[in-house]
Amino acid sequence: MSKEPELTSSEIGTLWMTFQQKTMVKTMLKYFIEKAEDPNAKKIMVSLSNEIDLYINQLTKLFESEGAVVPEGYKDNDVHPDAPKLFDHDFDIYFTRIMKAISMGMHTLHLGMVYRKDLLTLFQSLTKTTQDYFSQSTEYLLNKGVLVRPPHVTMPKEIEFATKQDYLKGIKFGHKRSLTTIEVAHLYHAIENNIVGANLMMGFAQCAQNEDIIKYFTRGKDLSKKLVKDFGKILMKSDVQIPSLEGGTVTTSKTPPFSDKMMMYCTSLLCSFSLGSNAFGTSFSLRNDIPPVVLIGAKDIFEFASDGAKLMVKHGWMEEAPQMEDRKQLMDK
Repeated sequence: MSKEPELTSSEIGTLWMTFQQKTMVKTMLKYFIEKAEDPNAKKIMVSLSNEIDLYINQLTKLFESEGAVVPEGYKDNDVHPDAPKLFDHDFDIYFTRIMKAISMGMHTLHLGMVYRKDLLTLFQSLTKTTQDYFSQSTEYLLNKGVLVRPPHVTMPKEIEFATKQDYLKGIKFGHKRSLTTIEVAHLYHAIENNIVGANLMMGFAQCAQNEDIIKYFTRGKDLSKKLVKDFGKILMKSDVQIPSLEGGTVTTSKTPPFSDKMMMYCTSLLCSFSLGSNAFGTSFSLRNDIPPVVLIGAKDIFEFASDGAKLMVKHGWMEEAPQMEDRKQLMDK
C-alpha cells in the first residue's frame, strides 16, 4: 500500500494555523448560537459549527497520525454561553461573514503551500465549504435589508485607454479623475469591514477583564473608526456617497462571553486580514493620492497588531507555532 510522504514544514504550519482559526470560530459560534433569536441565523451557524467540528476532528487525526502534538487552540473554557447578550441586530451573521471572508483567503493561500494529495483535497474542501457559508451569510444579511450594497455606476459603453502619465497622478482632463470601480470596491470593502470591526472592539472592550486589554480594545475601536473616516473621505471627495452601514450593535452587558485570550487572538486574526486586504487593494490603485492614506492606515494596523502580540506574550496566551530545529543550539557542546 502506498503511504503519504512525511509532512513538510510548510504543511505543518498551514495545518497549525487552520487548527487555531477553526477552534476559535467554533468556540465563538457556541455563544452566538446560544443567543440567536432568528431561527434562520441559528440554522446557518449550527450547520457551520457542525462542519467546522468535522474539520477539527480531521486535523486532530492528522497531527496524531504524524506523531505530532495536537495544538491547544481554543476550547470550552474560553467561552461562557450563559453570559448575557453582548451583540445584537444581526451582529452574529456579520461576524460569521467576516470570519468566512478571512477563511477564504487563508485556505486559498494555504492551498498553494501544501503538496500532499490528502492536504490538497483538505484545503479544496475547506475552500468550498467556506465559500458556501460566506454566500449564505451574505444572502441572509441582504434579505434582512441590513447589508447595504456598494454604490451603483453608469454602465460603461466604450473602451478607454490611459494616454497620459497624469492618469497615475489622479488627474484627467486637467482635474482629479474619478475613482475607478476597482478603487471604489476596495475602499468600500475596507469601510464595511472596519464598521463591523469597530463594533466588535467596542464589545470586547466592554467585557474584557484585564485593564491593559480593555485599553487595547478601546484603541482598536478608535483605529477602526479612523480608518472608516479616512477611507470615506476619499469616496466623498469623488462625490461617491457612502451608504449608512450598521454592522450590528453592542448591548450594555459587561459580562464576558469570551476569554480575554480568545478575544485577543480574534483581534490578531482581523489585523492580519486587514493588512492583507489593504496591501492587495493598494496594488490595484493607480491614483497616487490613495496609496499614502491606505499605507498610513496599514502602518497603524501593524503597530496595533504588534502591541497586541506583546500583550499576548505578557499574559502567556500566545501558543507558539511549531519551529524548525535550532542547529546552532544542537551543535553547542
